[in-house]
Amino acid sequence: MRRFNPYKAVGLLLTFGLPLIPAYLGLGEALRVSEKPAEYIGVVYSILAASLFAIVSIVGDPGMLLPGTWRASWEQAKDVQLRLMRLTYLFILYLIVLALLVASEVIEAKGLEAWYFVHDIFGYLSLVAFILSVWLPFEIKNIQIERLRQEIDARRNKRS
Repeated sequence: MRRFNPYKAVGLLLTFGLPLIPAYLGLGEALRVSEKPAEYIGVVYSILAASLFAIVSIVGDPGMLLPGTWRASWEQAKDVQLRLMRLTYLFILYLIVLALLVASEVIEAKGLEAWYFVHDIFGYLSLVAFILSVWLPFEIKNIQIERLRQEIDARRNKRS
């Protein structure tokens, strides 16, 4: 059973709470009237989504399992799959941001004023995805460190 981690709880509250401030102060309206920021957001999240897809595909490949017993491989695969699931959720968030970008552009082009709130949601989720992306390199580094440790332990045990 997992223990409650207050640091993660505070991090999640900040991740989802801090972007509410610019969203409340009119970020969506600013994105609606100026097209360049939305364009940059689209480019950045397209690149992030493609990169994350490649990372999940490579790290999740069964050929990447370290040699050893089936039990050790099973345990390693379970751990990696749990970590990759978090990355998959981030990938889905990137796709949602991109879908909201397209929706907000269509809403703006059609002049559907009743739907302008979509710009606020787009701005908010863009900030949330950005904050969550800051954690991404550290998660990938931790996966790599764990794999290196397991490989070193396996080699050490072979010599003994």
